[in-house]
Amino acid sequence: MNAPGNREVPTLRVVTPSARRAATARGAALRITGPLARRTHSRREAAAAISRLAALTTAGVATGDALSSSAASGNALVVRLDEAVRRGSALSSAMAATGMPFLDAEIAVVRAGERGGSVSRALTLLAARLERDAGGRRRIASALAYPCILACGAFAALCFLSIEVLPSFTSLYQGRGVELPLATRALLAFGDDVRSVGPWGVPALAAAVAMFAAARSRSRRVAVLCDRFALAAPLVGALVAPRAAGEACALIALLLDAGCEADEALGLAVRAASNRVVAARISSALRALRHGVPLSRAWPAASMDRSGDAASLLEIAEATGGYAQAFARMAALEEAAAERALALVCRLAEPTAVIAMAVAVGGGVLALYQPMLGSASLLLGGSS
Repeated sequence: MNAPGNREVPTLRVVTPSARRAATARGAALRITGPLARRTHSRREAAAAISRLAALTTAGVATGDALSSSAASGNALVVRLDEAVRRGSALSSAMAATGMPFLDAEIAVVRAGERGGSVSRALTLLAARLERDAGGRRRIASALAYPCILACGAFAALCFLSIEVLPSFTSLYQGRGVELPLATRALLAFGDDVRSVGPWGVPALAAAVAMFAAARSRSRRVAVLCDRFALAAPLVGALVAPRAAGEACALIALLLDAGCEADEALGLAVRAASNRVVAARISSALRALRHGVPLSRAWPAASMDRSGDAASLLEIAEATGGYAQAFARMAALEEAAAERALALVCRLAEPTAVIAMAVAVGGGVLALYQPMLGSASLLLGGSS
């Protein structure tokens, strides 16, 4: 495709499976092991190591020297990586072989950098992605931590009042034939339920959660149902859907920017997607692309254009060749939508948790002191 002025515009190339097999036979591609490497090291530890390597290689230090320098600090992960590279493995192969917790797509970024002779740039792109991913998880955790703590505090206060405090007073009232108020009876019933259900209820709940997690990991049908529910549920879907789409777009932008081909980038995004419904949608777009459908039509047709701007951005990319920039812009739009959804959830969750805490504590105090106020003459030795 040529732009005005006879300037050749980069096009989105699609590599057929047969061409990829031929390239692999020539050694142009490296085998990747599974969707996730073995988690012998934490993702945070691996991200710190890649960030250090990116800083050293960007400063002009050779990759081998950067590994040796980082290994001198005693980081076990970098030591294993350095040993693998010294034995002759490529950095991307060493990352997969040493059990670093990177997605196949993230390893492919380094592999594309090795093919193009720009390992330092690939490491820089990968380090930025890992830091952005960690920052997003920290924001969600910190935003929801306060409401969760308040909710747990309210439940713990109710348990303590109903199990430890209130029963010591009720024996006095019941011995004098005083009818307990409704709030007191309700709190006592709650304490009785906790005492009777707690010993077997907590293990049963833990077992149910474990069984559900096992079913979700082993059964594709259960996993798809869970992912579909997460996308469609009120509030939760508003948070999950843009985040999943934004992660996919950001990963595709990263792969294209690193030099991966279009179908390779979308294929790796399918395998890396945490939500299986989103993965199926990207796979649908990939099939359409391989059949010659322009990406500006294939992407919206796969229900991936949540913002409504993807089609126009991809049309511009088809004219200019800036596919990586288009997907990066799409990722920014989705991340902005996810941030707005998170802010909305926090605005609803915080006052709800505060109200729940106030009701729990206030109800407990009312249940404790209402009998005292209603039967003050009995407590002073009078008669009713």
